[in-house]
Amino acid sequence: MVVADLPRFETPQLAKALEAVPEAMLDQLPFGAIRVDAAGIVRVYSGAERRLSGSGERPRLGLDFFAGVAPCMNNPRFRGRIEAALAAGRLDLGFGWTGDFADAARSLRVRVQSANGGGYWICMLRED
Repeated sequence: MVVADLPRFETPQLAKALEAVPEAMLDQLPFGAIRVDAAGIVRVYSGAERRLSGSGERPRLGLDFFAGVAPCMNNPRFRGRIEAALAAGRLDLGFGWTGDFADAARSLRVRVQSANGGGYWICMLRED
C-alpha cells in the first residue's frame, strides 16, 4: 500500500477503511487516528496523531483514553457526545473541537465511528 491509497478524512466509512490499512501505514495519514476498545482503552495511537498533535512519545497504548491520554476531552461536549451516540445505536459522529497539545486554540475536525468488534475510532484533522 502506498500513501496515495490511504483513506482520506472524508471517506464515508472511515473506520472500516482504517481497519483495512496495515497499522504501520496509519503513521502516514494526514490526520490522527486513535482506536479505543469498548472499555475505553487505547489500542491504536497513530504516529500521525503523535506528530500532528505535538503530544510527543508519552505512552498511550493500554491507557484509558479519557483518564490517561486526553482528560481535556473527558466532558459532555466530547465524551458525552460519544456516549450518547453509543447508547442510541451505531456511532458515526462529526464535529468541531478546539484545542491540541501543541496549540490549545487550534481548530480540529473530529470524526468518531464504531470499530469492528467493539469500541471506536477517533480521527482528528487539524485545520490550518
